[in-house]
Amino acid sequence: MGNFESIGSARMSGGGVYFLQGNYIVEVEKAFQMKSFKNADLVIVECKIVESDVPERAPGTRASWVPKINPESMGSIKQFLAAANGIDPSDDETVNKEITPQVAELSFVTDSPLCGTKLGLQCVNVKTKAGGDFTKHVWSAIPAE
Repeated sequence: MGNFESIGSARMSGGGVYFLQGNYIVEVEKAFQMKSFKNADLVIVECKIVESDVPERAPGTRASWVPKINPESMGSIKQFLAAANGIDPSDDETVNKEITPQVAELSFVTDSPLCGTKLGLQCVNVKTKAGGDFTKHVWSAIPAE
């Protein structure tokens, strides 16, 4: 048996470039679910940056948002889905009516219907309760042209 016999079943790393504090217009290139190496359920949203006020993340750069699928992140995932579906995330009534578990399941798949969607994104650094740094992602819909 050679050194690479298990390459067929190997999972490639989903690691990449993350968003830094600032303001962006992005285009969704991929949106899917996967398990982390520690077996946590994750959403992966890979984007191409269209506009940016962050010099380290110039237009054309690709960056990812990777929240865990857990109760603490569900509001952020819901906000992303609302914005990606053209809904103002501050419109609680419409968001709660339109963003269902079925919409979420159908959104984070290979060949996601969200691919090609342009979104506004503001990233803000906040301190966690433990004193660490966390980048909060605030997604917004871009009105159709």
